[in-house]
Amino acid sequence: MNLYIMQHGPCLPQEVHAEQPLSPVGREQIATTAQAMRIMGLWFDAVLCSPRAAAMQTARIVAEGMGYSTSCVTALPELAPATSIKACLEAMRPFERHQAVFVCGHLPLLADAASHLLSTGPKLGLALENSALLCLSVPNLSARGGALRWLLQPPQLQMIAAS
Repeated sequence: MNLYIMQHGPCLPQEVHAEQPLSPVGREQIATTAQAMRIMGLWFDAVLCSPRAAAMQTARIVAEGMGYSTSCVTALPELAPATSIKACLEAMRPFERHQAVFVCGHLPLLADAASHLLSTGPKLGLALENSALLCLSVPNLSARGGALRWLLQPPQLQMIAAS
């Protein structure tokens, strides 16, 4: 399975809005990322996200930008911050039969889950900025030692979208 992992886009500070939705810059950045993903020919069998505002908005913008209905977005409470890697991966297990799954959530959970799937050794330091997109190839969500296919940061995704 290809697992596409993205931290939500830049959001408003908690002092400005308690639920921390995407900022205007964040919405624009995610729309550009979705355009790059479309140009790259990516597709998804499932779109999963944290139930928090920024992650939900990010997943919906990506879904729409890729030509999917926002109704295809599935929020999983186990993708929220402060969830264990074990609970996160267990919640995603019903989707492992799919070939391509998009997951949007928060750091450090997503980076830690990716590290867990990639390495049987020490935790990897993965630089997942807001709106960065990571692609892993894993046989299933129980296996370790998956393959890092690529990691694209927002500036790289902007260049792809502009092509």
